[in-house]
Amino acid sequence: MAEYPLGKLPAGPLSKKAIMFDDVFDMTKMPAMPTSFTYDDRIKSWYTYGNDEYGDCVWAAKAHMHMLWPVLGGYGRNYLWTRNVLSDYAAATGFRADDPSTDQGTDMRSAAEYHRKTGIRDSRGERQRVEAYVNMIPGNLDQLAMATYVFGAVELGVLVTADNMKQFDRNEPWTVTADHPMGGHCLPCVGRDADGNFLCITWGRIAKLSSPFVEKYMDEAITYLDTQILNKVGLSPGAFDKATLMKMLAKVSPQPVIRTAEEIAAAEIEANPEVIRYGLTSSTTANAFPTDEQFEAAFKLMGEFLDNSGYSWAISKDKLKPFADQIAIAVVAAGPKQEE
Repeated sequence: MAEYPLGKLPAGPLSKKAIMFDDVFDMTKMPAMPTSFTYDDRIKSWYTYGNDEYGDCVWAAKAHMHMLWPVLGGYGRNYLWTRNVLSDYAAATGFRADDPSTDQGTDMRSAAEYHRKTGIRDSRGERQRVEAYVNMIPGNLDQLAMATYVFGAVELGVLVTADNMKQFDRNEPWTVTADHPMGGHCLPCVGRDADGNFLCITWGRIAKLSSPFVEKYMDEAITYLDTQILNKVGLSPGAFDKATLMKMLAKVSPQPVIRTAEEIAAAEIEANPEVIRYGLTSSTTANAFPTDEQFEAAFKLMGEFLDNSGYSWAISKDKLKPFADQIAIAVVAAGPKQEE
C-alpha cells in the first residue's frame, strides 16, 4: 500500500463570529440540484502539487479549485505549478523542503484568511484571491452537495484511515471501517455520483468518498465565494445569478486586504528566506501558455527519453509530470509572442 501524505491540522471549535453557510443561504431557496453531477471532467490533468511528498494538502486543494473556477465560468484556466503551491505553504507555515521538521501541515481556517487577504500565487506570479468564504456544518450531506453544485468546489476537511488509502489505491470509495483515523486531509469536493459518493480531487486524481464516510469523518469544510465561476451572462454552474451572489458577498465579508506585490514578497522573504526556492521572487511573465496538447506532447517525449535511458525505474510518472509541464511552459515562453 502506498502511504500518502496528509497535512490538515485538527479542526478546532468555530468562533462565535464565524459565518456559517446557513447564515447566508436558505436551502429551501437554492437552485434545483440533479441527483448526480461533476465538474472534474472540465480539467484534463490534475496534479499532486507536492502532496505526494509533503503535507501541503490544504494548498494543493486551493490550486485545484483555482484551476477549475474560471473554466466553469467559460474562461481560460488558471495555471499553477508545484513551486507556487509550496511557496504559499512556506510563507504561511514556515515550511522548508530541506527541513522535514517544518512540514507540520496547515490549519484550514487560518489558510482561508490568507487566501482571502493575500491570495495564492499562480504561474504568472499573480495573486488569486477569493471574495469571501463561509463555514459548513460537519457531516451535513445536503449542504455539502448543494454548495458544491452551486459554487463549483468546496474545500473539504476529513479524517483519513490507512484503510482509506488502500481503497484509494484500488479505486474504491472511501468507507467507514474498523480502522482508526491516522490524520486529517483537505481535498476539494467537485461533484457527487449516482451512488451518493462525493467526488474529490486528491493526490492527482479523483477519490470517491461514500456518504457514510463523509457523515462520520468530515470535521470541517469551507465554501469560497469566487466570482470567477460566473459566466459571461452572470450565472454560476448552479445557475446562481451575479446580482444575488453579490448581495450574499456583502453579507459575508469585508473587502480583501490588498497589498502590493512588493510588500507581499518582502514579507514572505522576511518570514522565510528559503521560500525563494519556490519562486516567490520571480515569476513567469510569458503572455502565452501551452495548450493541453503541448503539455501532453512534452510529457510523452520526456517519458520516451527516460524509458530509452534505462532509468525509468528511478522516477514515477507523477513526479515526471511537473518537469514536463515546466519545460512546455519554458518552450512556449521562449517562442514568438502570441496574441492574448
